[in-house]
Amino acid sequence: MLRLEPKQLSLHSILYSKIPENHILKIISTVVDFSFINKLLENSYCKQFGRPAKEPELMCKLLFLQHLYNLSDEKVIEEAGLNLAYMYFIGINPEDDLPDKSLLSKFRTQRLVEGSLDEM
Repeated sequence: MLRLEPKQLSLHSILYSKIPENHILKIISTVVDFSFINKLLENSYCKQFGRPAKEPELMCKLLFLQHLYNLSDEKVIEEAGLNLAYMYFIGINPEDDLPDKSLLSKFRTQRLVEGSLDEM
């Protein structure tokens, strides 16, 4: 479920220097530590069966962007594949694949349902 490789260590990640230091997403990335999300949702995933899940932190960051910029599931995935500031914020390299737009809805309804976080 959780990726172990370091984030943003590709040759193309030098492009992130083009994002101004005062960009809201760079500031949020510096101030807010989203790493607690992986631990919080760890028990909602089966570790022995199925294909590896997308990292919960990445999914929550996509939902955060979606809410911040008032985007649809489809639009947030499209923008995250084009916008360097979005890529920097969610912690991917420019050449990395993004989850399918349908996964955002499934994540929202299956992992973030009320009560599932209470039992953790």
